[in-house]
Amino acid sequence: MQSSSETMVSSASPLSVDEPDLWDASEMPVELSRQLAVVEAISIKYANTQYEGFGSFHSENVEDVIGMDDKEYRPPSLPSFARRILSSTELQEIRTMGDNEAREEEIMQRPVARCDFGRVFRREHFVVTPKFVFLNHGAFGGALRGALEVKHRFEMMMEHQVVQYMDRILLPLALYSVRRLAEFVNADPKQIVIATNATFMLNSAMELIEKDDVVAYFDTEYLSVYKMMYFRCKKVGASLHEVPLLKYWNNPDIMGDDEALTREMCSNLPGGCTTVVVDHITSTTALLFPVFTHLIPSLKRCGVRKVIVDGAHAPLQVDLDFKALPEECQPSVFVGNLHKWCSLPKSAGFMWVHSTLVDSVHPVVLSHGSGDGLLSEFIWDGTRDHSSYLCIPAVIDFWYAQGHKRVREYCIDLLQQAAVMLSESFDTKLVSRHSPFMSLVELPKVLQTPNVTPRYLQDVLHDVYRVEVPVKKVEGRLYVRISAFVYNERSDYVYLREAVLSMSRKLGSILMRKGVSGKTEETPPDNQKVLSDKHVREKTGCGLCGLNSVSKRRRGSRF
Repeated sequence: MQSSSETMVSSASPLSVDEPDLWDASEMPVELSRQLAVVEAISIKYANTQYEGFGSFHSENVEDVIGMDDKEYRPPSLPSFARRILSSTELQEIRTMGDNEAREEEIMQRPVARCDFGRVFRREHFVVTPKFVFLNHGAFGGALRGALEVKHRFEMMMEHQVVQYMDRILLPLALYSVRRLAEFVNADPKQIVIATNATFMLNSAMELIEKDDVVAYFDTEYLSVYKMMYFRCKKVGASLHEVPLLKYWNNPDIMGDDEALTREMCSNLPGGCTTVVVDHITSTTALLFPVFTHLIPSLKRCGVRKVIVDGAHAPLQVDLDFKALPEECQPSVFVGNLHKWCSLPKSAGFMWVHSTLVDSVHPVVLSHGSGDGLLSEFIWDGTRDHSSYLCIPAVIDFWYAQGHKRVREYCIDLLQQAAVMLSESFDTKLVSRHSPFMSLVELPKVLQTPNVTPRYLQDVLHDVYRVEVPVKKVEGRLYVRISAFVYNERSDYVYLREAVLSMSRKLGSILMRKGVSGKTEETPPDNQKVLSDKHVREKTGCGLCGLNSVSKRRRGSRF
């Protein structure tokens, strides 16, 4: 017997061709009849398509287009809405004037205006709620308001005619985004791919780890990246080693000096080390490592053949210039997120691959482009919303208009001034190293008790004081990790100061008498070869919000 879902369709359908009147051309809607009448007057000439398509798409071959020089390449025509990032005022102006395409085009032709930093920038270009003091841009970033509008318009374009969009529009625009991104980081476009985020691309980069490789990472590593290494090494039969670095946390002679820090990082590598995975900017501790100027050359001199750099926090916070890097300073792979400091809609990132490895790096998801070249393999991983990629040119132009140097100087100065002010107010020491837009600030002594967890303090700041700022535990001490971005201003950090001091007064005596949870973390031995699942659980929590580590196995977890 056939199931109900497999019932045969009867040939005697109610809409049978045996009833010719139902299929008469006169039954068509008027607009379709008019369209036929128009095209009847158009002559059609036969022309054999010359280009080799990409997969099943009606687009040119990806590798051919990305390999063109700038003189030969012809950019696609951008939809008018994607030419620039609009401010909140401009978007409101467009909405109030109704369906007036000419007026909208006039607004789109205006140059992008430089915006004052602080509250004005937040109002005009971000949707960050004013109900919170938001000092955690470093967590997931935050999209420009105008970029969200561009993304939404691309989404509507996709759904209006999805086959035309996927087959004929998407890939040429995505290739243009790759070329503009390559210009932004000064790289050969043949060495750049775009993908959803750093996590996706790092998973692909981990495929470079092979049997018998000796892989090293530092104890500042992000937990998800640690897990990628752990499982890859376990799968292929490579050894994984942790190199201690946090033991120098309170040593300014090492942490505050690039050469001394590099020397210690390299001197503690395991014997025969072949591969190193390292952050450009660490997440939990907000440390900027001198990866290009010091670390990579030193690692190569130590015999390390593969250096995978997690630069999730780098774009815009750091001025990237890949073409300017001498060979001895080039990593094997560098990945970065564009939805963090570049403020693209979520999510978008990129990967730069060394010229000798473009045929060796492959995505963990295979589709139409598999085996056809680096960009072909990464640019399409199945049907989904790729519209964030298409916002790249407009967002890059926006930051050009705001001035990279101007943006960086504002954020760097604001961060440094805020860190000094908070440390003096809390009577704590400044950290010896931090990144341009992020820094740890040690909390007051009264909160530094063994039973206080980062999560508890972060929840109090969030739920009671309405401050979004992560709390981290490093070498037994509690810190807030502050971010400084274009929409932040001095008053945000003044409020944080007052909130922390108020919390210290209200909770200090209670916390000294009543523990919340937790126990002091133990420092792992030097050059530890990672074998135990317990070691994974004892890493720095989820790495996202500063949650404390756990020693109890989670239900269903392999750790």
